[in-house]
Amino acid sequence: MNSRLLLLLLLVYTVLGLYGLRLWQLQVVEYEQYATQSQGNYVRTEPITAPRGRIFDRNGKLIADNRMAVDLVYKGGEVEFKDRILALLGLSELPQPERGQEVIVKANLPEALIPTLAELTAGQKNLLLKERLERSYPRPIAGSVLGYVQLANAEQVKQGYDPDELVGVAGLEGGLENSLRGTRGARLVEVNARGERIRSQVIHPPIPGQDVYLSLDYDLQKAAEKALADSLEDLHKGRKRYGLPLDQKPKGAIIAVDPRSGEVLAMATAPTFDPNLFARRPTPRREIQQLIGDPDRPLFNRAVLPYAPGSTFKLVTSSVLLEKGYATPGTTYACTAAFTVGRFTMRNWAQRDMGPMTVKEAIANSCNTWYFQSVWNAPPGSAPLVDDIAARAKELGIGRPTGLEIPERSGFLPTRAWKRATFDEPWYPGETLSVAIGQGPVLATPAEIARMLTTIAMSGRQPELHLVRRIGSTPVQPRITQVPGTHWSDLQAGLRQTVTEGTASFQMKDFPVPTAGKTGTAEIPGKRMGLSHAWYMGYGPTVPGDPHPPLVVVAFFENGGEGSGVALPAAKKVMAAFWKVDTGAPAQPSPPQPSPPPPSAARP
Repeated sequence: MNSRLLLLLLLVYTVLGLYGLRLWQLQVVEYEQYATQSQGNYVRTEPITAPRGRIFDRNGKLIADNRMAVDLVYKGGEVEFKDRILALLGLSELPQPERGQEVIVKANLPEALIPTLAELTAGQKNLLLKERLERSYPRPIAGSVLGYVQLANAEQVKQGYDPDELVGVAGLEGGLENSLRGTRGARLVEVNARGERIRSQVIHPPIPGQDVYLSLDYDLQKAAEKALADSLEDLHKGRKRYGLPLDQKPKGAIIAVDPRSGEVLAMATAPTFDPNLFARRPTPRREIQQLIGDPDRPLFNRAVLPYAPGSTFKLVTSSVLLEKGYATPGTTYACTAAFTVGRFTMRNWAQRDMGPMTVKEAIANSCNTWYFQSVWNAPPGSAPLVDDIAARAKELGIGRPTGLEIPERSGFLPTRAWKRATFDEPWYPGETLSVAIGQGPVLATPAEIARMLTTIAMSGRQPELHLVRRIGSTPVQPRITQVPGTHWSDLQAGLRQTVTEGTASFQMKDFPVPTAGKTGTAEIPGKRMGLSHAWYMGYGPTVPGDPHPPLVVVAFFENGGEGSGVALPAAKKVMAAFWKVDTGAPAQPSPPQPSPPPPSAARP
């Protein structure tokens, strides 16, 4: 064979080899790439919305869940069996979508209609049944505590949410969004040339959000909500006494805490709303607008809003006086009807002289003038003492986050530096007198008052408050600190005497479980007598070895009148529900009535 023939054969075999190599590359090495491009003409990827995590109470009772809802969606154009479909739905005509959009003909189709509609819409590209996940609350608790969900808005879609994805708003739904939100999945959907779905295949299953177990006890939660609702009669008694118009609904909050762990067992607020309202489709816009515009602010969680704390704050002042050595457990002042500073007179709630008192009796009888005298005579002077009060209040848990997993506002603690920076004025000694009894610019939330009382009841052991026990399989481990102090027993003795002999004795003296507590009535500048904020904070049992589990309860009523008249009975009902005791008829006589409100502490 001559050389030319050999060369030609070599060339032919080389070309064939190159073609074979390229064929192998296309069919084996690059198969996935070109197969995908080929299928792109009739296969598309669709996201699969992940279910939100469920929410349970501490005993496993389901509070928030997900349900599959089915909507009938119309894309415009010709529709087969139109008259029959409209008759089934009770409609006269199909709504018209905007160009390139789709419109929901009927949301939340009844289960009985779905099989028939599935048959009538099969193969129709302009009219189809569409599944979606919907949040449901089989055991709804106060909406402003639980929160609610809404469809992702434009900004949230930019952040990675799907347009059909539900997002937690406010309360626990919002505060636990990162845990409750799942991870979307994906499916491949095969369609024909007319855009009709032929088959689908899940390629990435959605990962549900984590289930959350709350510290709340559903039964105690409902008891607290009922105590708020049932307080209207007590509120009306106070209003009638002062000739004030009656309220249509109470405004307030009740929080119950296990002082050992900081677990919140109940957090009720009123007025409130059913979170199912926001989960409904189509969205009931008129009802939601009415809710938003309601002057009683049902969307607010009053348990985490700051208010004047009134006499509950006297425990802070008592602690400062004792721990700083400005007073001793035996320091005695006369509980007079009034205390005069220069040209100004500040009054006690009682119009008579109540006799000599120590700090224990001053707490029990809520004696304003004992505190006025103790603060005025404190070695650093009345003005500098306000800084000590602010520092101690913060240690006890006021004016800083409590640890709750929901958005909360903190209370406010005035100082000399704050007034100078805000008003360019010095702090006057008389202003400290108001702060000492929980009046003036000082503010605290019911949750902060609960944390303060927890700290006192546990002799300085201070757990963070929390509403969550477990996220998924991970238990919550709250931070616990020890607040310095050596006079916890003196504060506890005063709180106990409040119940046995003081301002709460008419209700709590014979309560089946031994408790301690403090009433509070915070006068509001510009408000008539009878419209003060009403407080009661209590805990028990106070006797070592008592078999009942420990509990702290704080009840607050906005413009509720006297604390002993409305907040105390409400807190008592929650305690009775928790300890499962029968309290019988309300004790008599009626609570002591205050004199007209004292004027604000002024510059001497």
